[in-house]
Amino acid sequence: MNEKEIIIEIQKEMKKFFTQETTGHDWYHIERVWKNAQKIATHYPKANPLQIELAALLHDRYDHKIVSNVEQAKLEVRDLLVQHGLTKELIEKILYSIDAVGFRNGKNPIQPITIEDKIVQDADRLDAIGAIAIARTFVYSGAHQRPIYTGETQEVLEKAHELEDTAIGHFYEKLLTLSDTLHTPEAREIAKGRHEFMKEYLTQFFAEWEGLK
Repeated sequence: MNEKEIIIEIQKEMKKFFTQETTGHDWYHIERVWKNAQKIATHYPKANPLQIELAALLHDRYDHKIVSNVEQAKLEVRDLLVQHGLTKELIEKILYSIDAVGFRNGKNPIQPITIEDKIVQDADRLDAIGAIAIARTFVYSGAHQRPIYTGETQEVLEKAHELEDTAIGHFYEKLLTLSDTLHTPEAREIAKGRHEFMKEYLTQFFAEWEGLK
């Protein structure tokens, strides 16, 4: 099985696995991250495209938000890669790229090292910036009974991230911080307009909340 065939098979596996996911970490999110990664990778011809594409396709397969047993799910991913004939060295690199994707309140102890790691992390974070990111935030919040907003001022939200767990609070806790964490100039360029759109959305949101518009 050649590299293209392996990618197609993993794509099919992930599309099937995420069919019933409804919290914003669905197949369409996976697909967007995969496409983001491919787009960024075109600027880095020395990077390993197989590592990048497989890590992008598999990046949420053992995420704690998706599965109840992370270690078991990670073993399943490892076994899947073994079944497709990948070398032990490449499998470890793919798993490291996946582990480095996570945000974990900005304190993920596993940080991207290689350009492959950085491309995959950037690709995932781009999907958490912009219009789709806003939609995903509210879908996730609804799925987890998280309120939209509980009335804190913007000043309070900007200074204290550990307040009431709300959809709007999540903008300040995570979404608005992501642009500054991107590694590649290609991702940073894409993020500019998306970041500004989120700020504009919040301006409109607060104006409507106060009955000003």
